Amino acid sequence: MSLIVIVTIRESKDKIERMSKSLHVLIIFDLNSELPREEYSSYLKEDVDWKVTSDVKRSLERLGHEVRLLGIYNDLAPFLDCMKDRKPDLIFNLSEAFNSERDFEPHMASLFELFSVKYTGASPEALRLCKDKGLAKKILSYHRLQVPKFVVSHKRNPLRSLKNFIYPAFIKPLSLEASEGISQVSFVENEAECLERIKFIHDKMGVDAIIEEYIDGREIYVSVMGNDRLAAFPARELYFEEMPDGVPKFATFHAKWNDAYRKKWGIATDFAKPLGDELEKKILETSKKIYRVLKMSGYGRIDLRIRNNNEIVFLEANPNPNLAKDEDFALSVLKSGVKFDELIQKIISLAFSRESIKESAESPSGN
Repeated sequence: MSLIVIVTIRESKDKIERMSKSLHVLIIFDLNSELPREEYSSYLKEDVDWKVTSDVKRSLERLGHEVRLLGIYNDLAPFLDCMKDRKPDLIFNLSEAFNSERDFEPHMASLFELFSVKYTGASPEALRLCKDKGLAKKILSYHRLQVPKFVVSHKRNPLRSLKNFIYPAFIKPLSLEASEGISQVSFVENEAECLERIKFIHDKMGVDAIIEEYIDGREIYVSVMGNDRLAAFPARELYFEEMPDGVPKFATFHAKWNDAYRKKWGIATDFAKPLGDELEKKILETSKKIYRVLKMSGYGRIDLRIRNNNEIVFLEANPNPNLAKDEDFALSVLKSGVKFDELIQKIISLAFSRESIKESAESPSGN
């Protein structure tokens, strides 16, 4: 769901960073169908899909902001009306799609830029780079960061042979998110299985596919926040407590979204078990470098695999990750002593320092 919220920043005695003037803020979220604004309140209370919106809205209200919500499905007229009626000082961007199409996510940020209005989170450029998993890996490889060996199969011109690829391999949609299109059969051990899964992604899902060398090891998620100066927070790890040894372990769609499946196999994310000071430092530094190279801003999450020899391998970059209070990003930041309301205020503040991003992107190795 993508949503638009309008907020006014007021001074408070709380020890939370404040902007120097009051702001009128607009937040955008996604709707799966048309929904009248008068029905928002019931969904905010009852629908789990609205949890991010609800958590952010409540935080903004606690901070003293005036909040107005606007969901968007397949019509920009309500947004244009808002801009004509009262152009905001800031858009708090919770949008991930338009007309349920995730490929349009960067276009929503571009729309905000066309209106010359500040907005939270990643730029259109970063959203485009990170959504194309193949392009992101090519760029990171150029900067000498470890990525799996990979090849892309395009729907319009699918691969016909993969005899010389390294197996086992892992296959997923090139641009989809939230583990969509990932199941146990995404792990393949030979060319025949590989081509069969590619065909399924092309024919049944209608998208391009990326075929990657399967990286065996610990799956680590690192939350990063900032524009010019970056902060990386305590790492989270994906655990499979009840899965037998020798079975490939990765986050399928069921592993991420099916509570019964997660409970059966003991699948959960929690803070990473001890990594050792040297490796932990390298993981955080690598995550910040990836964040810079991919021109991310505001806040993001970097997904990694750590091989048994402690080699760090990039999996995916996630601009504007889930901001719910009980999800990885907020929990990781909280571990460093930053409460949720402080996090939301910091994200707002970062939206007003975006001008420095282009300069810092010239030296991606910096911290």
